[in-house]
Amino acid sequence: MTSLNPCGKKGEKHCKSELIKTAQKSCKKMFKFNIYVQNNVSSLRNYDRNRKVSSILEAAASVDPIVNFGAFRDYVIKLKRDVLKEGIPFGLSGMATESLFYGHLKALIEYAGECFNDSSKLLLPHIEHGIAWLPRVPANVLQPYVHCTVSQGAYRAEAIHAARPWLPHYAVGPYIHYAEPIYDAEQMQSMKREFGRTLLVFPAHTYELSQVRFSRESFVNLVFDKYASEFDTIMVSAYWHDADDSLFELFERKGAKVVSSGMREDPEFIKRLKTVICLSDKAVGNALGTNIGYCACLGVPFEMIDADLTDINDVGNSYGSEEALELARKTQDVTKACFQGMDSAVFMDVYNTYWGGAESIKSREEIRCILDISREVLDVSRGFTKRFPKAVSYVYEQACIGKSSNSSMKRRLLDNAWGNGDE
Repeated sequence: MTSLNPCGKKGEKHCKSELIKTAQKSCKKMFKFNIYVQNNVSSLRNYDRNRKVSSILEAAASVDPIVNFGAFRDYVIKLKRDVLKEGIPFGLSGMATESLFYGHLKALIEYAGECFNDSSKLLLPHIEHGIAWLPRVPANVLQPYVHCTVSQGAYRAEAIHAARPWLPHYAVGPYIHYAEPIYDAEQMQSMKREFGRTLLVFPAHTYELSQVRFSRESFVNLVFDKYASEFDTIMVSAYWHDADDSLFELFERKGAKVVSSGMREDPEFIKRLKTVICLSDKAVGNALGTNIGYCACLGVPFEMIDADLTDINDVGNSYGSEEALELARKTQDVTKACFQGMDSAVFMDVYNTYWGGAESIKSREEIRCILDISREVLDVSRGFTKRFPKAVSYVYEQACIGKSSNSSMKRRLLDNAWGNGDE
């Protein structure tokens, strides 16, 4: 009589073991190559950590760091003492977390007139959170689940398309454009009347994997000696990681108002940043930062001061010797452009290259269309990452023959996202 067990009695244990291994390999492949499965598994794996981080972010957000910086600073001090570990970044874990930085994703989703929720990150799985100056491919862009990438300027487009030719790379201009101020118009007017003519100061800041060195006292004295007579209020923007820095106590002793836009992963961060810039008549700073392009976008003049006396050591990015030299050259060139002022052709070239400029800014309909393209790509591919290239191509082909809604807009956006068209 033929045994129903193809492995035989002796091999039954081995057979089951092989079946388990096969199933495990299948699950691993599914986890790696399907965006929905990866997102769900990643959420489960990081559930406890992310729940803790979310509670911390919610507690921090319960304090308005613009009107009550003191309470926000106390919270950051407690956070650093009880939770943060030196040299280890704080934040949510899992896939597409960079898109959540500074509220960029939420601002874009709401600008398009849609509701922001946990699944929104699947539509824009990689939003470059800042400007890196070098044209190398961001590591996160190479993640299998990334079916499109978003940045302010297109300075990395060539490198990205050399690595992933099919990947849509949307340059959308300064992210600050898409955010609304945190306060309504009446509150903004009231605060502006209270502050009067306002100077906004952006000091060089750190994050968990960087260090900044400059003379705090000299910088504070320079700001007051040079600008105090011109302005009714000197407002200083404190990055969350530096909220406990002695610099801000020095500013407060001189009579400055210190504010913050909140934690890095606070979804209202960019709204607060837009608020403080819009309340200002001029801005100054001693280091390169995304805020410079934001000021240009909002029509607030920016002046670079004391940058040559500011030393920034970014140990978090692993630059090779040649890259380090190139980065030094780039930052020097951009800094010089900023010294020349926003009215110069040199600065506008930098602004258009790295921040995208006014020509890269998208309408509400265009952002909505980008989101629709992502939905179609995910629907056609069923979330399987290996199918993304063909899915993107299919969506484009359907747009070319007018078989989808907003066909002409989809075609134009994808052409531009591949570098085939002009904005």
